[in-house]
Amino acid sequence: MLHLRSATLSFGERTLFSDFELHVAAGQFVGLSGESGCGKTSLLRAVLGFVPLTAGSIEVCGKPLDVHHIEAIRRETSYVPQELQPPAATGADLIRLTHQLEHNIPLHGERMIASIQKALGLDQSLGELDAAKLSGGQRQRMLIAAALALHKPLMLLDEPTSALDEESTQRVALALLRACHEENQAALVVSHDPVLLAFCDKVIDLTRQS
Repeated sequence: MLHLRSATLSFGERTLFSDFELHVAAGQFVGLSGESGCGKTSLLRAVLGFVPLTAGSIEVCGKPLDVHHIEAIRRETSYVPQELQPPAATGADLIRLTHQLEHNIPLHGERMIASIQKALGLDQSLGELDAAKLSGGQRQRMLIAAALALHKPLMLLDEPTSALDEESTQRVALALLRACHEENQAALVVSHDPVLLAFCDKVIDLTRQS
């Protein structure tokens, strides 16, 4: 599903990680931890082709990450960044805007999205609420619901529970675990949250691996 081989990423004279190996199979929920500044977010962006590796290779869904396959890879990957402030008027618009992006074609209808939101502990009335009035945790879960509803083979999530309490974190973890184990998706989640990481099939420390 996702393979990084001998991956090295440097900015100028600073090397974030080097000769890094990562393999995420279909059906796996994998956590990526490590010290701040070690390159976790940059690694996710590298998988999407936004940050070029200094050395090594990336393969997603059997396709090498290169100019010929980048569009296909983005169509098969959903990404939930740590901080995102889309121009949404309401809570429902957060999901709607995500699904209107060029590489996103939702596979589920409104009923399935509502089911995912319920699993994440989101009241349906939040969809009508002014987006500016949503808490950071509600916004995070809205974006996670949007990603789950896309039902893409690979999900990349950057600190998806940073604004959540333990109960909400467990709900998110169970939803991601279900998507992987029951629907054969793969998820790579960057996190410092021990509650979330405890649900992962395996956790890789980028600091120690580099």
